[in-house]
Amino acid sequence: MTNTYPIPYHPTWDIIDSSKLNDFITCPRQFFYKHLLGWRSTAPNNHLVFGTAWHIAMEYLLLNGYDKVDAAHEALVTNYREELPEGTDCLFEPKTPPRAKLALQEYADKYRSDLDEYEVLYTEIAGTVPITPEIVFHFRMDTILRGINGYKSSEHKTKGGSFAANWLHQWQLSVQVGTYHHVLYCLYPQDEVDGITLNGAGFLKTKFDFQRFPFRWQKDRMQVWLETVTNYVADLYNELDILKTCEASNNTLHAFPLRPTSCDKWFGCPFIDYCSSWPNPLRECEEPPLGFEIKFWDPSEKPSTHEMDLVEGGK
Repeated sequence: MTNTYPIPYHPTWDIIDSSKLNDFITCPRQFFYKHLLGWRSTAPNNHLVFGTAWHIAMEYLLLNGYDKVDAAHEALVTNYREELPEGTDCLFEPKTPPRAKLALQEYADKYRSDLDEYEVLYTEIAGTVPITPEIVFHFRMDTILRGINGYKSSEHKTKGGSFAANWLHQWQLSVQVGTYHHVLYCLYPQDEVDGITLNGAGFLKTKFDFQRFPFRWQKDRMQVWLETVTNYVADLYNELDILKTCEASNNTLHAFPLRPTSCDKWFGCPFIDYCSSWPNPLRECEEPPLGFEIKFWDPSEKPSTHEMDLVEGGK
């Protein structure tokens, strides 16, 4: 692509997945900083690190049996310690490797019958799937399972605390949950798709909250999802077109507007100070500010066990 933008073009701009589209929906200006400039905080993120390590442990249990808690925990610790050393555990309770050992054992005891009910077909899947003839989504899924009611995906989610109603509400209309369904419908006949289950693990100081939340979106619901996704992708492309007309000499940045109602989401937006101080961030974006680095989000670079290119019709 010829760079006609006021900032350097990066190939990841052409990659769309649920996470990136959610960031755009949450706030286009946040999207600009995070995905067009590639600015990421250098502060350690326990939620991301622990979530990744928990996925590794879940995959190990699914592939090797729920009696392999010690080995699953060892895999979790190995991954987690690559990012956060033992001395940081006191800062991040209760989502830490020592607590994870107890959680894995309780989880295995509670769901021990799983492997009798489902055949594990795929774990840690990455791929691409067509949304329309013009739009391709990158996706990642934790599992594809086959049970008595058909094919389903169990998606692992962790959080600090219990699963309150507001946590569940964020998934009921979720782009991500719709993408999971869309992949399954592209792979299997509609009447053989059993839907999605969010496999929740809540970490509290003295206990754990394991809950599973099933979703099964039928044709009408998927049509709503498709229209929602295509509308927001069109908005994103429109903002990119507007960005081509913008210059650092403009009083304000006309593209990727602020969404002030989203500033308090996810523990507070890391870019709020810059939105408050910079009418036109094009004047300030030659290098990231203190505490940030340039690291573009590319889901295709993250390790996966299975890859699927559904654009070409393959698994």
